[in-house]
Amino acid sequence: MALLLPLAALLLLAALCLRPVQVVGWSMYPLLRHGQLVVVERLSYRLRRPRRGEVALARLGGREVLKLVAALPGDRVAVNAGRVWVNGTPLELTGAQGPGPSGEVLPRGRYFLLSLAADVGVDSRQQGTVGRRDLLGRAWLSLWPPRRLP
Repeated sequence: MALLLPLAALLLLAALCLRPVQVVGWSMYPLLRHGQLVVVERLSYRLRRPRRGEVALARLGGREVLKLVAALPGDRVAVNAGRVWVNGTPLELTGAQGPGPSGEVLPRGRYFLLSLAADVGVDSRQQGTVGRRDLLGRAWLSLWPPRRLP
């Protein structure tokens, strides 16, 4: 009985903070694959700011999607010569299709999200930046196949 209360509290905390999400599509390939099951933890973005390089579950264009947090408030973002540049440094992506910002500084509270396979997915280049409240959580763990996410 002494273990029952802490176990119940732990299960409640997990239910409130963790959410399984199945990857749909190939926009985050090779990091995430279609059909992969990942755990999104919803607590950290309420306690701290999102970090560049994290994979976030976000509301983008009316849908919930997993995308790379590529630029933070105050960063300068440009799409030029088929590449995405953040603060003058090109990002390693498979290709930057379509138009995007031309050197704009992200305003306070706005984040620029990208697909890894930029020619496949819809991201901030088409839908615009997202606010912090639209970042629902951080992809934390892959349930299947099992591995830790960056």
